[in-house]
Amino acid sequence: MVNNMQNFWMYLLVVVVTCLTPGAGVLMTLNNALRYGKANAFVSPLGNAFGGLTMAVICATGLGALIAATPELFIGLQFFGAAMLVYFGLRSWRAKSLDLSRLASGNGHRPHCERSIFWSAAMLQLTNPMLLVFLLSLMPPFLDPEADYASSMAMLIAVFVVICLVVHLGYSYIACCASRYLKGERFGWWMNHVSAVLFWVIAAGVVTELLEKI
Repeated sequence: MVNNMQNFWMYLLVVVVTCLTPGAGVLMTLNNALRYGKANAFVSPLGNAFGGLTMAVICATGLGALIAATPELFIGLQFFGAAMLVYFGLRSWRAKSLDLSRLASGNGHRPHCERSIFWSAAMLQLTNPMLLVFLLSLMPPFLDPEADYASSMAMLIAVFVVICLVVHLGYSYIACCASRYLKGERFGWWMNHVSAVLFWVIAAGVVTELLEKI
């Protein structure tokens, strides 16, 4: 397990703060919650958690370290991640404007596309190279060298995934509750376009950082 309880609480604190910090994953969770309503509010957090779990397992098996240590692979992953952010921004920009207050009250059309919501959120995490670097730097210092590696790593991964899920569920349902006060398709239009611009800004930041390194 973790080498001592003090380190466990430190690990817990770092994971909570990281999951609470707004980023592309939180942006997608909020956007999906506002767009698809309370009936689908749990889907995007599940997708985020699944993507985080997959990345954590990749790191635990050593494949993540191999990717991070291979410049060509890591740069390729970063460019692909930026391309996915551009795609999500474009999809948000082109999305139909909805009256969020009608969705929240249950009177409006509620599209049932759980699979699309889930895999979009999962892909955002699976193509996030910064998550790979974060997990590679986060988990090893908290492992107990005298304990079984598999059980210790499984516990750290479980804590990370559960906190990620709980935090994103909180964001999602808070957004759903707030949506009843956001009236009119005009607000829906602004939400779609502001979300798109934010996705593109994050993508531009990734590409700019990459170009500085090349």
